[in-house]
Amino acid sequence: MPPRAPPKTFILLVKTHKLTVLISVPSTSTVADIKTEALDALQSPVMDAPNPHAEFAMDEDDSGEWEVPKVATTDDFELARQVKEKGRPTGRYEKLEDGAQLKSVLSNWDSVFIQFKDPNGGLQPVKVSLPPIFAEEEEDPSLSAARKGKRKAE
Repeated sequence: MPPRAPPKTFILLVKTHKLTVLISVPSTSTVADIKTEALDALQSPVMDAPNPHAEFAMDEDDSGEWEVPKVATTDDFELARQVKEKGRPTGRYEKLEDGAQLKSVLSNWDSVFIQFKDPNGGLQPVKVSLPPIFAEEEEDPSLSAARKGKRKAE
């Protein structure tokens, strides 16, 4: 069976704070093209709309700490990818160069993180809230697997 050809269109998850935007672009696009798409999403009127389903929303603090900063141009932020060691995230991020072609720096369905700039032009640390893998109500899957098929003796 021949190896699978890489996809011609990438779907990328652009993340910041508690926001995730899915962007679909050709694999031959550049990082600058993704920045333009991300800017369009960050300037969307949806960003200012109230949540119509507040009862299902995540807990928010009123300090504004998790509010996405306003941006005017693509110069107000950079895109970064997560540095991984042995397939696990390290908590560090590396900036993506604007001229780099997507297929050389990212894979399909990769997460791309927005790194905002401070008023002096310096990069702020990436701020993102990633949801837990297991819901809080669910029990640990390893515990349920250990008890599987066992029932009480009568």
